[in-house]
Amino acid sequence: MGKSWLRAYILKRLLYAVIIAWGILTVTFVLVRVGPSSPADRYLANMTASGQDVSQIVEAIEARYGLDKPMHEQYIEYMGNLFQGKLGWSFSNSMPVIDLIKTHWIYSFQLILLSSIFAALLGVVVGIYSAVKQYTKTDYIATFFSFVGISLPNFWLGVMLILVFSVKLGLFKTYYDTGLPLFSLDNLKALVLPVMTLGTGMLAGYVRYTRSAMLDNLRKGFVTTARAKGLPERTVIGKHVFRNALLPLVTIVMFDLGSIVFGGAYLTEIVFGIPGLGQISFNAIFANDYPVVVAVTLIGTSIVLLVNLVTDVAYTYLDPRIRYD
Repeated sequence: MGKSWLRAYILKRLLYAVIIAWGILTVTFVLVRVGPSSPADRYLANMTASGQDVSQIVEAIEARYGLDKPMHEQYIEYMGNLFQGKLGWSFSNSMPVIDLIKTHWIYSFQLILLSSIFAALLGVVVGIYSAVKQYTKTDYIATFFSFVGISLPNFWLGVMLILVFSVKLGLFKTYYDTGLPLFSLDNLKALVLPVMTLGTGMLAGYVRYTRSAMLDNLRKGFVTTARAKGLPERTVIGKHVFRNALLPLVTIVMFDLGSIVFGGAYLTEIVFGIPGLGQISFNAIFANDYPVVVAVTLIGTSIVLLVNLVTDVAYTYLDPRIRYD
């Protein structure tokens, strides 16, 4: 049989993912259209101030974007375009949504990647050291700061970091220059505070979960056996204890990777003005740019579902005893 059960499980999960994504897309599509405002509203203030009759302008704008049609017709048309790989036309940017996303997704990816590496590497190392040095001053300090890090809202932390390190001390700039190469030194400097903002909560969580998983395995019999065999402590900790603590840690890392796509990364981009998907989504909401809001929601949903599937599949390789049949 081999891994045939795994292939069947993946296909079933992909089917569920499509259904869930379709449901979220449909709800988002309806909600953004039942609000009291429309894409034409951003034109109204200037026209009203100049004494122009706005009613004809609003009708023309809604007709141009197909918003004068019944909602079910708009939905059918949107789904038809989606099956052709088209995500619609951005009202506020006057360009295809797919082109807008192609331009901005890389900035979100860069922020999430650097924040995840920063949090995972430092959090795991500190968590292991804290577990090995349980009930020492180092352990207490790590535990205290991990609780603080988990408790801090990242948008508040971002504002505080800007005030201290940019405004008061002038150590870091907060302007991200899209005209420079992605990993240029200036842009990497501009990402120091955003990475700290987004990564602090994850880092604190990794310290806590790593410490807990390590302590749980340190008390098990195979550790006593390994030490009785005369194995070096480094081998006992690295090869036996940490390897068995890896499974729950992978769960947390992958869960965080999926959750920050919708939450922390978007808020961090808004606070620091990073031109990623969070920033364009934020602007689209206030501009009533329906296609952009729906497209970004669909992308975020797909990423979360995919990350969850990859996590479940990874379990079967980290622990061959796990089966989903």
